[in-house]
Amino acid sequence: MSRTAKKSGTRARRRPGRPEGTAHREAVRVDLLRAARELFAKRDFTAASVREIAAAARVNPAMIHYHFGDKDGLYRAMLEDTLGPMMRRLQALTEEPGNAREAVPLREVLAGVMTTFAREPWLARLIVREVLAEAGPFRETFIREIAPRAGGRLPKLLRRAIEQGQVRADLDPTLGTLSFMSLVVFPFIALPIAEKVLGIRMTDAFVERLIDHSTRMFYEGAGQKQSRNASR
Repeated sequence: MSRTAKKSGTRARRRPGRPEGTAHREAVRVDLLRAARELFAKRDFTAASVREIAAAARVNPAMIHYHFGDKDGLYRAMLEDTLGPMMRRLQALTEEPGNAREAVPLREVLAGVMTTFAREPWLARLIVREVLAEAGPFRETFIREIAPRAGGRLPKLLRRAIEQGQVRADLDPTLGTLSFMSLVVFPFIALPIAEKVLGIRMTDAFVERLIDHSTRMFYEGAGQKQSRNASR
């Protein structure tokens, strides 16, 4: 091969653009996250091996180490992939200066959490087993990395809602946050029982009803009391 051809070949290999195989690598990453969600929905995190996850995704186990480092990294990526959009929205609501003057969109926040849990039924089961259980292996990780970005920002939003007169002035933001999270998360944690006892099915139509109901329950429990004349 001539020197010119070698130079030309080198330039061709280094030309700008997406590296060859990027789409395939991203597809493998997506398949691993899907397989992990499906397995973690059925069994404990510790019971699902790296090899089993890789087999479910039909890839080499080395791909988990390539994309996530280890199984802990896969767990974190799975939660970030699922909860990331909602947590980034909460971060924007509490950190962007312009939002301080805007009405707090509590219904939007409530709907965001509930639709996420409804769309990803494995999430509630995983949190019960891996976080809420006394020996949950990811309790500390969840408290340190996930909770502050989600529920940890709600007291600030509620304090702003109090200042704007959206909710009553004597509402305790900390207790209000606990009540808010109970409304939006408990229905999904209790779903295995509620399905059998109450005949609940988490269809899209039911989730919309649940969002409307929960929003009304929160606002009417925390909202300003109206006089009889004002309510007529």
